[in-house]
Amino acid sequence: MYNSPKLSKRRIMKALVFKLLALLVLVSVAQAQDLKIIKFSEAKKLFENKEALFLDARGEKLFKRGTILGSLNLPVNRFQKSIAFLPNDKNAKVVSFCNGFKCEKSDELAHLLQKAGYTNVLVYKGGYPEWKEKSMPLMALKTETAEPKVEETKGQKYQAKGTTIYLGQDKGMIDQFWFEKVVLNDLPKNIQLVDIRKAKDFKEGHIKGAVNATWDSKTEKIDISKISDDKIIVFYCNTGMQSAEAALSLKNRVGKDVFYFDANVTCEKNNCKVEANENL
Repeated sequence: MYNSPKLSKRRIMKALVFKLLALLVLVSVAQAQDLKIIKFSEAKKLFENKEALFLDARGEKLFKRGTILGSLNLPVNRFQKSIAFLPNDKNAKVVSFCNGFKCEKSDELAHLLQKAGYTNVLVYKGGYPEWKEKSMPLMALKTETAEPKVEETKGQKYQAKGTTIYLGQDKGMIDQFWFEKVVLNDLPKNIQLVDIRKAKDFKEGHIKGAVNATWDSKTEKIDISKISDDKIIVFYCNTGMQSAEAALSLKNRVGKDVFYFDANVTCEKNNCKVEANENL
């Protein structure tokens, strides 16, 4: 079959135009997803010169325990409800931060800010831990009025699935001070320890005996096929923040024997250090 040179040229031109448009779309998406990461020195300069609004992407509980002075609490799952507190000027500098270099909440918040039209979004990856380590100004918020006691009070003994644990002061929390002492070397039988971080973080290091079931905070889903239904379940992560979200979400769906460990956990392979978070 004969193809005229003109027809072939048209097809080539159409193909080139299509590829060019596709490339432009990919570039625009990449630019929208690109984040500007800043180090401590730049964050310090912005703070001292009062040139940016600092946004804490962590949950309210961690925010109340301590945060960068003057920052606003803006967890990803409350973004739409809290957007009214953001600057009207979409060119204003905003700095997103969370709980250190492995915390991805600051990235997620930065993407949401970009989608909302903010053009000067910065991510301070060192976050609250580095800021505190550098002895920079902090603030802590605690409720002045006593909250009503919940059923699961700190230190209360709880027996189920053939084992005994002690409950923390908040709903769904295992007593973090007791669990801190037993989790590494003397974990009670019939407790299933679940690391809810991403698989790559789990491979880098985790508490011995834990299984990995990643928590997707956007969809609020977790692969429960890896979790035993004949044991008490205890979730942990790097800070206690996401494990609290996961445990409370799952508790409502599969039963009451799901808890979270409110602690900072750092691991290099199977060499782990745990530090219980203080109660509010």
